[in-house]
Amino acid sequence: MKILIATGGTGGHIYPAVAFGREAKKNHQVMLIGGRGGMEEKIVTGDGFMFLPIPVGKILRRFTLKNITNMYNFAKGIFAAGSAVRKEKPAVIIGFGGYVCAPVVIAGWFSRVPVVLHEQNAIPGLTNKVLMRFARKVFASFPGTEKVFKGKGLYTGNPVREEIGSLTKEAARKALNIGEGRSVISIIGGSQGARTMNAIVFEALKKLDRGNVEVLWMTGEKDHPVYAEKLNEFSGTKPRLSMFFGNMPEVYAATDLLIARAGATTVSEVIKCSVPAIFIPFPAAANNHQVFNAKSVAEKGAALMFEEKNLTPEKLAAELSRLLTDKVTVEKIKDNIKKIKTEDSAKIMVMETEKII
Repeated sequence: MKILIATGGTGGHIYPAVAFGREAKKNHQVMLIGGRGGMEEKIVTGDGFMFLPIPVGKILRRFTLKNITNMYNFAKGIFAAGSAVRKEKPAVIIGFGGYVCAPVVIAGWFSRVPVVLHEQNAIPGLTNKVLMRFARKVFASFPGTEKVFKGKGLYTGNPVREEIGSLTKEAARKALNIGEGRSVISIIGGSQGARTMNAIVFEALKKLDRGNVEVLWMTGEKDHPVYAEKLNEFSGTKPRLSMFFGNMPEVYAATDLLIARAGATTVSEVIKCSVPAIFIPFPAAANNHQVFNAKSVAEKGAALMFEEKNLTPEKLAAELSRLLTDKVTVEKIKDNIKKIKTEDSAKIMVMETEKII
């Protein structure tokens, strides 16, 4: 069976698509389609998949002259996707959200190819809300989200790459050169939308007793030079700064406590790795979806969530101190994570896709 996967735009759309593609490739022929020159092309080809590039245009929700070019590229994308669908003759198309999926799904629908969608966030994005009318089934990452899709929804969880959650704590800490008996706090900000969060984290870490604590901090590219210069404000062991973590399996496995944004992929990876986390959602995310992502697990006692507008360095430092010493609370969080963890999301999605065909 030939499966065509449409993905692109951000890692939150691309990495679940790759995880699904790896599982589907065990028994089927898989190819991915996305924007020409986008980050999806680099990630997908680097993972060994066949990639079909098409022109894409993001239709903005406000009046702007740029929309003229975007609409032109969107139309070109539909024709290019249609040509790819007619040539490759896939048995099914599965879209992983984002504007890049729209021309592929529309082209597939016109060619009468069954369409399946996957929604990563707890609050569905505009693209999937529109495209659901073309789909046979919509897979949901968070429990309850499937109800939005009017009988077409199915809760499957969010596919996570198999290397995430595959290492032992001992092996990860050895790889990261972390001494025995030390607690590890990891911070995942990012290159976009983390400046305020990074500022709060910096002040909180200065207030925290870090005598036996190792801090791994992904600042993002923009903030890295800022905090590299400020490291002399810390006494004792200083935080280890990185622009990006290229070794996420090791970081997750070594971590005792995580501070992070609440993108769907991050939340799903945290759940798979059973890491106690404090989520600080990005306040400018579309439809405030990061707040809903974090709430969906925090309300079940599987994480903590603080909205950025309500969080102070003092409050964050106090929570970090509490969680580093309160082993009972930490174990409860881990137990609650086990209750919501969905095993083999990618395998479930492949099986359901096969049923549709």
